[in-house]
Amino acid sequence: MEDRQTRERPPGTSRPEAARGVAVRLAGVTKRFGEFVAVDDLNLDIYEGEFFSLLGPSGCGKTTTLRMVAGFEEPTRGEIEVAGEQVQGVPPYRRPVNTVFQSYAIFPHLNVFDNVAFGLRRAKVPKDEVASRVADACEMVQLAGFEKRKPGMLSGGQQQRVALARALVNRPRVLLLDEPLGALDLKLRKEMQLELKSLQEEVGITFVYVTHDQEEALTMSDRIAVMNEGKVQQLADPTTLYETPANRFVAGFIGQTNVFSGTVDGMDGERATLMTREGLKIEAVVRGEGAPAGGEVHAAVRPEKVRFGDSGDNVCAAEVRQIVYLGASTQYIVELEGGGKLVLHQQNAHDASGPSEGDAVSVAWDAPNCLILGG
Repeated sequence: MEDRQTRERPPGTSRPEAARGVAVRLAGVTKRFGEFVAVDDLNLDIYEGEFFSLLGPSGCGKTTTLRMVAGFEEPTRGEIEVAGEQVQGVPPYRRPVNTVFQSYAIFPHLNVFDNVAFGLRRAKVPKDEVASRVADACEMVQLAGFEKRKPGMLSGGQQQRVALARALVNRPRVLLLDEPLGALDLKLRKEMQLELKSLQEEVGITFVYVTHDQEEALTMSDRIAVMNEGKVQQLADPTTLYETPANRFVAGFIGQTNVFSGTVDGMDGERATLMTREGLKIEAVVRGEGAPAGGEVHAAVRPEKVRFGDSGDNVCAAEVRQIVYLGASTQYIVELEGGGKLVLHQQNAHDASGPSEGDAVSVAWDAPNCLILGG
C-alpha cells in the first residue's frame, strides 16, 4: 500500500469538476413506498474518478438512492443516468455498476479465486483472461497468495477484500458500496478506510459510498452529500462541510458542536451580535444568506475552537462540570454563568494541563469560528 498512499491526495482536493465527465446523474429523482417519501426530488451529479459519499442517519434515503442507481429499486419519478445512459428499467446485471454490501455476500463453499471469478465465468470470459484478471484483482486488494483459501479461513477484513475484488474484476464504470465496513471492528475499519481510498485512487473508478459514520466519510471522500428526510442538506468537500455547515442539522451531524439560540441584536458587515436565550452576548459570523435582525437564529462553535482563558471575541465565566479523557484530547463540559453548557476539547500535549471539576474558569472563542446557521 505504500505506493498507493504516496499518490493519495488529501480529502477535498480532487481534480476540478469541470475537467471530468459525469459518471452518475440523478435528475428530479423521487422514491415513494406507499405514502412514505424515501427520496424527495433529488438532483445529483457524481463525477468520473470521484470518491463520493452519501452520508446521513438511518432512514434518510441514502441506501434507497444507492439501490436505485444499482437497479434494485426503480424511482417513482425522475431520471438516472450512468455513464451517459439512462438506466430506468435496465436490470442490475446490465448496468455498468457493481455493488459491495456490508454482508460481503461471498460464497462460503468457493475459494477466493472462484469467488472473484464468478461473474467473469457467468459472462463466458475466456479461461486465460479469467485467470489473468482474477490475479490482477487479488493483487490489487492484497490477496495474492490467498486464492485457494475458503472464506472461513479468512479474517473479516480479508473477506471484505474478496468482495471488493469480485466487484472490481468486472471493471465497472461505477462501484457502489453500501456500508461495506460496518461489520468490522474499529481498528480494522480505520485501516480499511485508508486502503479503500488508496485503492480508489489507483483504479480510478468512481466510488459511491453509503455510510452513517461521519468520520468515515470525512476520511475517504472527495465530496459528501449529507442527507436527511430524503433531501440533500449540503453537498461539499469534507473541509467545507465541517468548517462551514449550511444549517443546524449538518453542524450537529458532522462532528460535535455547541449551538446557541437567540436573536440578532446588531450587524457589522458579516459579523452579528447575538443575544442568547440565557442572556449572553455573542459575536458570530454570518455566512450565506445572512441573519434577520430581531429574528431567532442559531450560532455554532466547534469544541476544539473553544479554549480556557479570557482573551478572545467571546469570553464567558463558567464552572467545570465534567472531564472526559479521550486519549489524544480531553473533553471538558462547563456550565456557563447565566445558564447553558459548553463543550470544549483540549489537546493532550506533553505540557498540557487543565482545570479540575468544580473549578471556576473563563472560556473564550473567536467570532470567525462561531457561525450563524441557517435552518
